[in-house]
Amino acid sequence: RFPFFSTPRVVEAVAEENNNGALLESPFLSWSELEEMLPSADEKPKPVLTLYRDTNGWCPFCERIWAVLRAKQVPFTETLVNLQDKPQWYKDMVPTTLVPAVLLYGSDETNERKLVWESMDIMKLLDEEFPDSPKMLHETDEFSEAMEMNDALSRAGFAYIYSSRNTSLTEEDIEDRRVEFLKQLDLLDAALGKKEPAGPFILGDELTGIDVMMIPVIERWRYQLPITIGIDILEGRSNLKKWVDAMESHPALRDRVLGDEYSWTAVASTFLRIFGGNSTQSVEGIGRADEAAASLMGSFEDNSKAHDKIEYSIEAGSKLVSNHEAVVKDCTNAEPKSQKELPRASSVETADVILRYVASILLSGKESVLEEAEKAGLPDLDSSEEAALVCKTVAARVCAPRDMSAPAAMLFRGVLSVVARRLGETA
Repeated sequence: RFPFFSTPRVVEAVAEENNNGALLESPFLSWSELEEMLPSADEKPKPVLTLYRDTNGWCPFCERIWAVLRAKQVPFTETLVNLQDKPQWYKDMVPTTLVPAVLLYGSDETNERKLVWESMDIMKLLDEEFPDSPKMLHETDEFSEAMEMNDALSRAGFAYIYSSRNTSLTEEDIEDRRVEFLKQLDLLDAALGKKEPAGPFILGDELTGIDVMMIPVIERWRYQLPITIGIDILEGRSNLKKWVDAMESHPALRDRVLGDEYSWTAVASTFLRIFGGNSTQSVEGIGRADEAAASLMGSFEDNSKAHDKIEYSIEAGSKLVSNHEAVVKDCTNAEPKSQKELPRASSVETADVILRYVASILLSGKESVLEEAEKAGLPDLDSSEEAALVCKTVAARVCAPRDMSAPAAMLFRGVLSVVARRLGETA
């Protein structure tokens, strides 16, 4: 069961099919009615701290702490910080002005608050304050060696990945950096194959701080480097692949923190546009990333089938209902700030109607919302083509972990794609 919601109530259909069984004559649930149908939140433990992290879920250091808090099952609340326009109160509060930061509340009696920044310092604090939770940092030779291995891999990887920006480097210099990066990947793979005791994680059976320190970069490299520099870090490295699989199946990461292939692929071109400069490699990388993202859109339906579970449909439906005004505005925005290459719809009314229809499916309480999306009567629309465009645009814009968990995002895209396909068939 999805941990933050009680068992969902079924959303009843509010319309009848017309003669061809495909169109609804009367409107279905309004947004306010859909809000009333949202599952009531279970009583949760009182938060003991606030995590300050980036809005998009792109910061690898924030991802570390996010994962640690979930692994330790520490109740917390979040405040999201826009890294492009940091609020003055945050800059006044945190001397470095960087994320993440954690504000520990202290006991009700003393209210002695602690503000800590820098991910390593935060992990140390969390180990000290919550000694009964899984320990993240260890004073052992094995942990120190793993830290050194991670540092060497990160240095080698970034030195090669960003080498095209350094105009002073020769082709031989760049090749040397590529060889060193591949060498460090091979060393990591070999170390994972020899570890004792045997276990899915770097130090054995239990997730530790070195795992959460390493996964943010490995996750991004896994999906983005084949596109940007032509390196598949998992190819021929079976031990590294097993570790990645173990990380992706860990509930602390899988159920909210990690992204998915489409999200990191789509984000790759955004990163290159922001940080890549105007080099030939960056321009070509943007083209490849956009092409790869467009290709993955064609797999939205197939990739969603494994995640057609009620906890993920409720999560996606709740996010859509809670943020419907922003979603409608985004998919009809004629001057978007990001993913400008995606076509946008022009009719706010059509977007509102079709997204209410999608939300009704997601919150239907059905065992399979993909099946429901295939057979539920379509709403009466001025333009099926416009409505299909709305669905395609929203599906392309959903990003994990920014908007929701990766499984929920994949299911959401799948439902939107089914509806878009059906609308296209009636156009």
